[in-house]
Amino acid sequence: MSHSEKETTTNFSKHIEVIVDEAKDMVGDAKDGIRSAYQTSGGSIKEAIDGALSSRDNVVMVRLNTDSLSRVDDLVDAGLLSSRSEAVAFLVGEGTKARADLFDKITSKVEAIRKVKEELQNLLGDTSEKFN
Repeated sequence: MSHSEKETTTNFSKHIEVIVDEAKDMVGDAKDGIRSAYQTSGGSIKEAIDGALSSRDNVVMVRLNTDSLSRVDDLVDAGLLSSRSEAVAFLVGEGTKARADLFDKITSKVEAIRKVKEELQNLLGDTSEKFN
């Protein structure tokens, strides 16, 4: 290997080290930002993650758009969660908590719909007996 090739290899290695160091700094900054966001919202990241990951007994297949998948991968790449499955469970849990007011309204409406369906089924049950 010539002197020029050695110098090029050395420079290339230095550039890679700089890129790796910058990436590590970015991951650290991301962790700090997320940690800060959760601490100001009254909880710790660990509590939020532990809560989201407890009792995960149900399996759901989901398709994500590119932007959402990127966010999931960011959580995994940052080392905050160990898999895409954990990241999605965390984000769904946090999303439902953040929009609890909306989900309370939805739950109320769904309960009303179920009650009406039950009343209709009872009505049809009574009617079908009259036709026999």
